[in-house]
Amino acid sequence: MRSDRKEFLRGFRDAFPVFVSYFAVSIALGITARNIGFSPVAAGFMSLVNLTSAGQAAGLRIMAEQGTRIEIVLSQVAINLRYMLMSAVLATRLTENTGTGKRMLMGFGITDEIFGLSAKNEALNPFYTVGCFCMATPGWVAGTVLGVVMGNLLPVKIVEALSMALYGMFISLVFSPAKKNYILFPVILFTMLSSYLLETFVPVVSFGMRVIFLTLGISALAAVIFPVKAEKEESEDV
Repeated sequence: MRSDRKEFLRGFRDAFPVFVSYFAVSIALGITARNIGFSPVAAGFMSLVNLTSAGQAAGLRIMAEQGTRIEIVLSQVAINLRYMLMSAVLATRLTENTGTGKRMLMGFGITDEIFGLSAKNEALNPFYTVGCFCMATPGWVAGTVLGVVMGNLLPVKIVEALSMALYGMFISLVFSPAKKNYILFPVILFTMLSSYLLETFVPVVSFGMRVIFLTLGISALAAVIFPVKAEKEESEDV
């Protein structure tokens, strides 16, 4: 296996496209944060310690609606459960002597994109993943801070228009994989319809609780209705 330094630099280089995309996307997140009163420092710190676009967007919405702390915590757990599964997959690529500290450092920086880069390595050096998020994370933080600053400088109408870019981003992220998987599209539509019905006919349920109930409930329902079939074992030699 390559040296730790070489693996770190390789991950750092490989993640440059992620840096660019994170910077562009997080500007809209920063504008949304600014709209509910975040300062550039507070928004940047939020993005530094909570590397999840969906989680941050949901958290900001809950804050805007003056939701409770427990709603924020539970919504983050529900939305970000996938990172635990990703970390478990990457753990199988590590050598047995990889220390707990290195594993925890890797787990902190796992995102969808960094998981994709790291999963390409059959034998994974933890410093490769660390290099990836050391490149990608500053882009996410810098874009968020810039979004807050832009929101303070631009006219109100332009800020309101730009804040809608975050919703456009999520639509593109959600419907793009749905084109390749016939199961995802009806699940997405059912989720959107359920959210609308809850908001319309059960307004006492806050946005945070809707996120928690729908994420866990519909995920469990979809897993039961559309179970992932295990790969067939290879036939034994006769």
